Amino acid sequence: MDKLEQAKYIILTFGIFLLLIASFLFYQSLHPFKDSQETNGHVVQPSSSLNKEVKQGLIVSFKTLWNQNIELHLSQPQNLLPLRKGQSVPVIYSESEPGRAILKPHPSLTSPFSILADLGSAMIFCFLLIHLKDFKKQRKVRYLQNHGIEIKTVLRSVEVDPEHESNGKKPYRIYTEWLNPSATALHIFKSDYLLFDPSEMLEDKEVTVLIKKDNPSEYYLDLSFLSSPKKAPNFKW
Repeated sequence: MDKLEQAKYIILTFGIFLLLIASFLFYQSLHPFKDSQETNGHVVQPSSSLNKEVKQGLIVSFKTLWNQNIELHLSQPQNLLPLRKGQSVPVIYSESEPGRAILKPHPSLTSPFSILADLGSAMIFCFLLIHLKDFKKQRKVRYLQNHGIEIKTVLRSVEVDPEHESNGKKPYRIYTEWLNPSATALHIFKSDYLLFDPSEMLEDKEVTVLIKKDNPSEYYLDLSFLSSPKKAPNFKW
């Protein structure tokens, strides 16, 4: 497996891992108690500041499953808009200890689970982009294998790509040429990357290339004749 292929699945793994953590944190925020229950309460007294020294806290009244009336001083989340007296608000409380309650948290772009979810989604999106590129290439190859025109090309060169490396080795590419008789144009074709030197297998050998009808720029250089076990036609960057 080449470096891009490995990186693709590493990105996917981290993306899924971050989404799982985000889901766990979100679940915890909605279930802060072992026996969490959710109900609707009403604001008895909105939080406000009388002056710099005296502050009035938020007071919320709600009923439990057993119709027990509870009135509590609660802290208002900073990302929540100011509440009005009598306004209905969702409350999460402990069924065994109704005195332990919080206002239901609202989604926020700056909350930990939102940040982790965004990062995880971005990583999975990157994986899909890379995978889509590979899928489109494979679909093109299948199309040319079924509907392409087979031509015989002449070996031009076998070159080492100095800019890339996989498993400590520099990859090779086969270059062939073909003179289009109908357009009197010379076309150059190049193979996928190879992790071995195929020169010895190409002596006095024509190389088959599948091209799209009326569009030789869409092609697939067939390497099936290379019998080396080290063949790596899916070497990508």
